[in-house]
Amino acid sequence: MEEDFGLLNLSSDEVAYTYKGETYRLSSHPYEPCLYLWRGDICVCALHNAYNPEALVKAFTAGKTVKTNYGKDYDKEYDEAGFCRVLAAALDSGRDDMDFFYAAKLAKERFR
Repeated sequence: MEEDFGLLNLSSDEVAYTYKGETYRLSSHPYEPCLYLWRGDICVCALHNAYNPEALVKAFTAGKTVKTNYGKDYDKEYDEAGFCRVLAAALDSGRDDMDFFYAAKLAKERFR
């Protein structure tokens, strides 16, 4: 069931995120912890200081969380639903580039 903040598909060859009827492929950059959300062959959002899809699959399929490490004001653990809230907030912002912690702040304000 897709919540109002989307749904991750961790069982496919490529990690995907479905939100508001659109499916986004998730990829990462090997040199910077960036997470890219692709709709077709267009990158619609780059989240800096984020995670690679393999780490998300490993954590979420095991029922674990992923943790941010940005200092005491931003340290937080995200389960799969919380992570989807951050992705939804990033996409809803309309920005094509932002830090993960900023998207998390937007998610906290939006999905109380």
